[in-house]
Amino acid sequence: MAGLFMRIIQANKFYYPRGGAEIYMLSLSSWLEEQGNTVIPFAMKHPNNFETPFEKYFVSNVQTEFPPLSNGVLKGIAARVHTFGRMVYSFSARRKLAELIANEKPDLCHIHNIYTQISPSILHTLSDQKVPVVMTVHDHHLISPQYGIWAEGCGKDYRNVGIARGTFSRFHKNSMLASFAQTVTYKFHRILRIYEKHVAIFIAPSAYIKRQMVLGGFPSEKIRVNHYGIDTGKIQPFFTHDGSFLFVGRLSEEKGIDTIIHVAKLLPDITFNIVGRGPQMEHLHNLALDAPNVHFLGFRTGDELRQIYEKACAVLIPSRMREVFPLVALEAMAYGKPVVASDVGGVSEIVEDRVNGFLVQPTDLHSWTEAVLRLFHDSSLQRQMSRAARQTVEQKFRLDEHYRRLIEIYKEVEK
Repeated sequence: MAGLFMRIIQANKFYYPRGGAEIYMLSLSSWLEEQGNTVIPFAMKHPNNFETPFEKYFVSNVQTEFPPLSNGVLKGIAARVHTFGRMVYSFSARRKLAELIANEKPDLCHIHNIYTQISPSILHTLSDQKVPVVMTVHDHHLISPQYGIWAEGCGKDYRNVGIARGTFSRFHKNSMLASFAQTVTYKFHRILRIYEKHVAIFIAPSAYIKRQMVLGGFPSEKIRVNHYGIDTGKIQPFFTHDGSFLFVGRLSEEKGIDTIIHVAKLLPDITFNIVGRGPQMEHLHNLALDAPNVHFLGFRTGDELRQIYEKACAVLIPSRMREVFPLVALEAMAYGKPVVASDVGGVSEIVEDRVNGFLVQPTDLHSWTEAVLRLFHDSSLQRQMSRAARQTVEQKFRLDEHYRRLIEIYKEVEK
């Protein structure tokens, strides 16, 4: 695929592989450079960031996790006020980006997650400097003060919450102050219509999130669906397995790992491997004390993770929040593994029920148990689904097709 030979800003709050949005942004940046383009990162300064000559333009670091005020009242209040100001509107981010644009002369800016640490203030700078903007919608934050929206029956939907109710609900970090900041900031940005006015095209990884954005008031004609892809040429499928079931992801409440442990207790002869780390680690370890068939393997990457995938009978995605488009499903299928997943958000655009896996309601423990048992005991069904899973990513989710569609979007806004 020929490169556009453009100078492209990739703006995201972190410049290291912290989560799915960062991994995608960094992979995209590498590919764009391989095609002959110049990628200019714009992010927040952070000790884990990759080295880059463009770091001089990065905005200063802000705290988002705070110790109790009793550890230093005045200092703690000042830090919280500084972070809240950055969330709402950052003049320093505007100045830094204006300096970058003046010196680097970009053709385009591709925005990812800029909430809190950078703020959408930079959209005004980009508009002033006539730099066209596209934005990948990695989560629900454009339509809700929550980054994620709970699935039905798993939690409350705070999309239309008022400031008082949002504050006292503690929906964000179980904190009244953090919830107040999230709600006020979200409502301020919606009043300004800052994203709607200054982003030329929104890139939706799933038809699901496009529908949600349209329901939230974003114009349909400015949204393009571009499913993520995966490079199957770099992943060899393994259609054999050792009978174990696998979870890969962040150990947090919305991922629903409790469900796996409850299933494991009902099926003591089946092994369940859990890869990842996160805020629920201690809770999950305690929950699994009487489940010796549950193994916590910690954070794994590279060859170690590949070997774990190879042995799995299937991969479990028991999410309790509406997933926009879970990349782990593509990764699992590339390895030739069926996926048992919660039927939430955009998951059904990847997992086809009873073809390449099973779709289950997140709170239906009986159906989760039944799906695991069917794949464990029915070797013919497991093989059939394994091959269908690999075929799905080869035919529908090729990475080169994803990039081709993205380049077309770049060309569209550059005109």
